[in-house]
Amino acid sequence: MASQTKPEYHGYKGKNTQTYKKLYGYKNLLVWQAADDLTAQIHTLTRRFGAGYYAHASQMLGSASSAKANIAEGYCRNALGDYIRFCEIARGSLGELGSQIQDCERWGLIKNDELTDILKTFSNTTYFLEQLIKSLHEKRKEGTWDRTLGVGEEKEAYQTDTLSLEFELPEDFPPL
Repeated sequence: MASQTKPEYHGYKGKNTQTYKKLYGYKNLLVWQAADDLTAQIHTLTRRFGAGYYAHASQMLGSASSAKANIAEGYCRNALGDYIRFCEIARGSLGELGSQIQDCERWGLIKNDELTDILKTFSNTTYFLEQLIKSLHEKRKEGTWDRTLGVGEEKEAYQTDTLSLEFELPEDFPPL
């Protein structure tokens, strides 16, 4: 079995979206970020497919979106068995997408640098997903599953410059 080298992931391209700031902790998972970038690349690719390829384009977008969504859903289920199952569903969606990318290459719909870029993101996504699944299985075996829905996220500091303002509770406020 050929060994897979650790990919070089050069940063998630969706960090500046308004939505990203509101997402749960799964947004910090490299696999989710890579899957989101892959979905954006597939969207860009399939937008230019001709009329004879609309079904194929739809299938590709569905596969890419499904992989990303299943990673997020598994994470948010907050149950280890569900998380593993949804990651395995994402693995299946990526397998489907890989087959569809090969179709596009064979049919001349994708080539050169665009093919190289998509294959690199695809490879990173599958590698990260395999590492996540492996880690989740290890957590199950060792009993070290943490249900806090966090991925080592930093707590945001809450600051105010109004600390010197006096504040009084209303008279009818219930005692603590």
